[in-house]
Amino acid sequence: MTVVRAVGDEGFNSLSSALDRLDPDFKRLLVEGGYAGLLARPNLALKHRELLTVAVLATMGKADSALKYHAAGMLNTGWTPDELLETILQTLVYSGVTAAIAAMRIVSTVFCERGIEVERNEIGSTNDVEVLNSDVVPTLQNSCEIFDMFPREIQEMFTHTMYRIARDRPTLTLKDRELATLAIAIAHGNQPAAVRLHLKACLKLGWRRSELTEVLIQLTGYIGWPLILPIAGMALEVFEESENRDVPEIVSSQAPVATPTLHSLPVGALSGFAVPKGVASLSPAIGQYLEDTGLNGNGLPSGERALAQRLSDIACLTCLARNADAGVMVEHVKEALLLGASKQDITDAILRTLPLAGALAVRYGLVVANQVFESTTRIEAADRRFA
Repeated sequence: MTVVRAVGDEGFNSLSSALDRLDPDFKRLLVEGGYAGLLARPNLALKHRELLTVAVLATMGKADSALKYHAAGMLNTGWTPDELLETILQTLVYSGVTAAIAAMRIVSTVFCERGIEVERNEIGSTNDVEVLNSDVVPTLQNSCEIFDMFPREIQEMFTHTMYRIARDRPTLTLKDRELATLAIAIAHGNQPAAVRLHLKACLKLGWRRSELTEVLIQLTGYIGWPLILPIAGMALEVFEESENRDVPEIVSSQAPVATPTLHSLPVGALSGFAVPKGVASLSPAIGQYLEDTGLNGNGLPSGERALAQRLSDIACLTCLARNADAGVMVEHVKEALLLGASKQDITDAILRTLPLAGALAVRYGLVVANQVFESTTRIEAADRRFA
């Protein structure tokens, strides 16, 4: 249990006591045998275990208490507040704004409880040889196996954004960022091509086979063995391929790699990446990150097309039905109303997801939408009283 104490006591003692009252065997199996046993395994430092755990929990968006505990655990195991924030921001592009905003709120709570104030650092270029390495950058860029079905503009935007993040945001080393990204890809549970790509990148950045195997073992405790077993076979293929090719670890390279450029696009071509203005206000750090990485540069079209986009977004958020999505869905419902949607239009958009998302997800969507409806009804009633 010493290793658990190294992660932190915040919230752990009460949980341990509750499990003990429920069933002492459950506590021994879950905490002492499972959780503590995973953390205490050799071949991967506890510090890096906390990095990947935070990345996974932020991506899942459904385990607020666990994320808070491990966010504090990152600080307790030697990560700086800025590095913790950057880990959360890494989830934005791969897992979406909603997951990142929800995780940022939880991290902000940890900072507040500890009296930590974090100033936003200006983006600056880094001379990290990892970023300039001519072997690794193409690995990150050549992701056609994942994105080749996307329009060319989307492929270019993603490549441009990912390269710029790695080049201009040196808070996390590229090696640590790749480990977090691998964990994010694994946490999605159905992205084998992305997992393969980031396994290869991790190897090229110097992560050892034994360390990456520990990542799979640890994540079994978070996403379950049915999702890990197929990845285990694929990981073995990647490891054997790299050993046969005798892939060296990272070496310094003096030759900088040209930054991919994003061709100018017609206005609105990537309008689907725009989010309601209220979303940025939910987390200033997220809003600034969107600005820094160029992900907020495309405004929504106007009129019926804008309304259709927002109703589609509401349906998507209903299907996700994570704790992390509620605040962002509220902003989408508000904007849909401002664009002229009726309450029935929004309700219908949610109900139409029933065959695909199921009753529980639809219930989630209706609960969130009704919160907005009730709020607007109260405002309208107040306006009538003072008219």
